[in-house]
Amino acid sequence: MTLSEIFEGLTAIGLFISVALVFIELRRNGNSTRLNNSIKFTERHFNLRNSKLNHDLADALFKGRQGLSHLNGPEKIMFASYLLNAAQTATLMARADQGLQINAVAAREMSSRIIKNEWDNQGGREYWDEIKNNAPVTNLVKDAIEKVME
Repeated sequence: MTLSEIFEGLTAIGLFISVALVFIELRRNGNSTRLNNSIKFTERHFNLRNSKLNHDLADALFKGRQGLSHLNGPEKIMFASYLLNAAQTATLMARADQGLQINAVAAREMSSRIIKNEWDNQGGREYWDEIKNNAPVTNLVKDAIEKVME
């Protein structure tokens, strides 16, 4: 066995080890990214729910669920922003179906329930009727709202 053959063998072994290390690192990064996404969703969802602790917002949500005619101008903005935020948050949950123990079916079901809980009321339906032809959301979010509302 010549010296060049020994170096070729060592190079092949080194290349194999490098590929294995890159694979391990990519897998670790994927797990870390999924965990981060899950943490971000959880934080966003809790922030959305905790926003109801603000008396003015809670009052606007209460009146808005009874119908948009019960709201004044600023309350309509609060109600609309809350509904859109709820739909966005629910959609993020559906997109995070690769993370932790949430599978795709469960993520879609939870997403639909969140949207239904927040939008399926007189005010939510009225607001959807106003914006559905030119909704200020992505098609993904619009499709998720449409599925629940229609």
